[in-house]
Amino acid sequence: MSGSSSESSLVRRTLWALRLRGQAASDPTAQTLHVLMLLLLLLLAIHEGLAEFINPHKLVITLLGIPMIFTPVATLVLLSKNRVRAAGVVYLVGMWVAFTAIISLNGGIHHVALAVYIALAVSAAWLFGYGAALWTAGVSIGATLVMAILETQHIGPSHYLPGTAFGVWMLVIESTLMGVVPVTLVLSSLRGALTQSLRAEAELKLHQQHLEELVEQRTAELVEARDQAQSSNQAKSTFLANMSHELRTPLNAILGFSALVRGDSGLPEKHRKDLDIVNRSGEHLLTLIDDVLDMAKVEAGRAVVEKTSFHLDNLLHDSVELMRPRADEKGLRLVLDKSPVVPRFVRADAGKLRQVLINLLSNAVKYTAQGSVVVSADAVDSSYGITLILEVADTGIGIAVEDQTRIFDPFVQVGNKGSQKGTGLGLAITRRFVELMGGRLSLQSTPSHGSVFRIELPVEEMEKSAKVVSEIGSKRVLRLAAGQTDYRILVVEDKAENWMLLERILHGAGFRVRVAENGERSVELFSSWRPHFIWMDLRLPGISGIEAALRIREKEGGSKVRIVAVTASAFSMQRDAALAAGLDDFVRKPYRVNEIFDCMGRLLGVRYLYADELPASEMGLSLPPGCFDTLSQELREELTNAVVRLDVGRITALIGRVSDCDAVLGRALAHCADRFDYSRILAALESARASASLNTGEEQGRGSKLMTGHADRHLP
Repeated sequence: MSGSSSESSLVRRTLWALRLRGQAASDPTAQTLHVLMLLLLLLLAIHEGLAEFINPHKLVITLLGIPMIFTPVATLVLLSKNRVRAAGVVYLVGMWVAFTAIISLNGGIHHVALAVYIALAVSAAWLFGYGAALWTAGVSIGATLVMAILETQHIGPSHYLPGTAFGVWMLVIESTLMGVVPVTLVLSSLRGALTQSLRAEAELKLHQQHLEELVEQRTAELVEARDQAQSSNQAKSTFLANMSHELRTPLNAILGFSALVRGDSGLPEKHRKDLDIVNRSGEHLLTLIDDVLDMAKVEAGRAVVEKTSFHLDNLLHDSVELMRPRADEKGLRLVLDKSPVVPRFVRADAGKLRQVLINLLSNAVKYTAQGSVVVSADAVDSSYGITLILEVADTGIGIAVEDQTRIFDPFVQVGNKGSQKGTGLGLAITRRFVELMGGRLSLQSTPSHGSVFRIELPVEEMEKSAKVVSEIGSKRVLRLAAGQTDYRILVVEDKAENWMLLERILHGAGFRVRVAENGERSVELFSSWRPHFIWMDLRLPGISGIEAALRIREKEGGSKVRIVAVTASAFSMQRDAALAAGLDDFVRKPYRVNEIFDCMGRLLGVRYLYADELPASEMGLSLPPGCFDTLSQELREELTNAVVRLDVGRITALIGRVSDCDAVLGRALAHCADRFDYSRILAALESARASASLNTGEEQGRGSKLMTGHADRHLP
């Protein structure tokens, strides 16, 4: 009993020692190989033990049995050490050697044990893949061929170990076990893979269906977000357009009337300085509004490049001269250094280039207390034409390294916080405009040693003979030159302050003017009065300015009249819409006096008499329309009667009284009287009387008409 007990305990310890450990315990291949080796070890032990009793060649059986028993044992030992690959190699090699020996000693190629080669090839495919299976099959076929050759040559033992029926069946069972187990595992794996594939396919279809639903949901959300963005963008554009119009319209009146009053030669110098302050404040406010609108247009993608041909020398010179008064106030030296290679005429976006240069100059002057501001211009050839290089260098406070990137962000200002003015958008707009035009803006700066802003901008060089956009002159228009058509001008504007300003500008130069305060009335006046030129506001009560212009174009003679759009909108799409509708030009409010005259000069060919073209003896001695408006009706009538009677003494006395009221007008009347040019004085007085009587009749009905927005102004 004790002997059998100890043997049983040894078997249990052996099996415990040969158990799977580590990763092999969870590896299906290792688990199957472990079971296969245990079964094979059991079968081989039975086969070998019985053969010792039955077969007469016990010694040979023992020698063959040792590697056959050793192979599964060694494999089990390796598996217990978690060396699955090495265990598979030992199993294949050991079993191949053992069964090759059995086949050779039992009839060679005629022995049933050849089936083991097939089982080993299957096991190789299971353990190491198809490559190992091919190698195993190849070696087995080679061994079979060698045995076949040896048999044909009658070399080697033939049936040295004649098998028994029991031995044959054991070999069949062992071969079957070695082949069926891995095949079963492979089939099971394939079935599992197929099941997994079907499950994965089902999950994929479910996921695909879910993904399609998610895509549809996201697409719907994106469409909704797009619609909201478009709606928001449209609302933003509408808001900006309305704000532009509502802010620039009163600025038009502020800047326009302050310029008109300031141009009065009899205005005291104190009041002139006060008006200068009003005008500068209005210009500053306009700059702030334009900065905000420009940034909004850039962010909304509505800023576009409008290339024109222009005189680059003039643009550079005018931009520098615009900043010179501010530089002179601070005692700064402002210099323009232009290289000879810079072309005179180029094609680019002149408006944006001018604004970029003015922004940089304004910043340089603003942050420089002493020293100089130098504008350098150069040009280099490039693969796409010419690269214009502009540098604005100053000796100002400089910019810290950590601030050199931030200053190009919107609403960011650096430096002395207490002295800063403006929106902080100038440099942000400058960089956006330069990039929009295809250029690059860079900065080099050292604190306390100044800054250098460098612009590299591609431009097209133009020939001198190319069509170049005319620039508005700075000369002050006094009146129409003699010997021209009696021009009739129609102003279509619903805001009283705007048409009054434009009316005074045009009437003061000698034009005949009428006003229509809505589109329908403008069409009627065109048919009855046939003006040469129409200033058409785009926002009107009733039909729009564009609709009114289209109706006028359909009338007889409508194709010949010049129609120019006037609007406070800052968006280029308004200009595009106006020009596409057949209008001749586009002017934004607040407009400048010279801008009005320049536009009419280009489109009508009007010639003007400028202040600097009058002889010195006639400066301030003209009698323009409206010059007697400052005099009382009684004084005008007395002067008229004296001139009609040619009462020289009375004329001289009355001119003295006029000088007390208006020194400039007194000098002009005295100049005419000294030359006995009484007809000129009488013509001016009669014109003033006719204008006054007409205005009196019209103003009586103007109050009620202004309330309904359907008034029109008639001037000879």
